[in-house]
Amino acid sequence: MSLARRKVTLTNLSEFSRLMPQVPRDRVIDEMADLSLECSLAYALSKTFLRDGWIAEYRHLHAAAHLSPGSDLLLFATSGSLKLEMPDGSELHVTHGDQVVLRAATEAKVFPVSDEGDVSFLALAVDLDLTEVLQELAVDSDLPKHP
Repeated sequence: MSLARRKVTLTNLSEFSRLMPQVPRDRVIDEMADLSLECSLAYALSKTFLRDGWIAEYRHLHAAAHLSPGSDLLLFATSGSLKLEMPDGSELHVTHGDQVVLRAATEAKVFPVSDEGDVSFLALAVDLDLTEVLQELAVDSDLPKHP
């Protein structure tokens, strides 16, 4: 992938389809892991189907959630930031404009972190169904809403 395409500005998610790198599917996530993706999405997308089985989904996160993807998943923070607690106790922080790769079968607790309201993110994977892999934790759980 050329260095010129390491930084991508999306004004519309459909642009992502033509920007997908032409590499084997099992290498796409690795190729994209160091992209600097800037999103300027002014509307709440639900789910967009891209070519070759890729699905991108735009979501707002209001409370802590449990994330367990079945395939490699790329998360982009589009507003606010995310804190991910991994099963081994480590934490990942994804700030606005940054991204993180979660490997298949990796479980994480995801916390929205924002002083200014909504936290939103873009998730990209093959055969993605966020309603299955992202489940909001019970309101009465002992996890803080904003860590």
